Amino acid sequence: MKKTVYILLGSIIAVFSACSPDQDPIDQNEASTSSLKITMDHKMGSANMAYNVDLALPSSENVQMSRLSYILGGFYLIDGNNNKVLLKDQYALIEAHKGDVTFTLTDIPLGDYISIGFSIGLDSATNHGNPNQYAAEHPLSPINNSLHWNWTGGYIFTALEGKVVKDAETFIFHLAGDQNKLDFELPTSFSTSATDADKEAVITYDVSEVFKNPEIYSIASDGASSHSVSSPVTVKLIRNMSDVFTKFEVK
Repeated sequence: MKKTVYILLGSIIAVFSACSPDQDPIDQNEASTSSLKITMDHKMGSANMAYNVDLALPSSENVQMSRLSYILGGFYLIDGNNNKVLLKDQYALIEAHKGDVTFTLTDIPLGDYISIGFSIGLDSATNHGNPNQYAAEHPLSPINNSLHWNWTGGYIFTALEGKVVKDAETFIFHLAGDQNKLDFELPTSFSTSATDADKEAVITYDVSEVFKNPEIYSIASDGASSHSVSSPVTVKLIRNMSDVFTKFEVK
């Protein structure tokens, strides 16, 4: 009987010794999701994008850009099994001319990923929803988002502004309209785990592609402003913008 009591007492002491108060319990679910911090790298061809300095467009027109703003939404990832992982209700407002080019995607399930998808612009429901539902710091809040068009009940998806050097003519391209949302899917390769959950990435945006491919856009002959969601100016620029993103690279 005494031998049995000693064995039980020894077992209890061993259990308490293994759970020393100096040790924190391990939470197996501590890191169940990850984040992805993305920086937009704007180029003009092979050169870095610059503002209020002379730049040559594919049309050979010299211009000075003063503004590049756009909205990103519709984010998703494709995992290693070709499943689409939606990142719902996440948006980014890029104000490149101000240096506001970084945003973070959150609540990404841990795993392996082979591509990322997103859009320039918004789906119709979001585009025409009540903008006052968003907190002041939200990318779509009209308090801080200068791309909200109050009189149309929607958003400008891209604003590109500047002047032509030769005659100082101002150009203002405000591209909007549900039908002008542009969808992209870029290949990538990265993994997240509980020990290495958070990542950083760079997406390259070539602004020169707005003015070429499939057609060269000339401000002098095609127009210096966009007046509607379906004007020839808007249609031509939107068509050219289908390949503005040239690279997605995870660090």
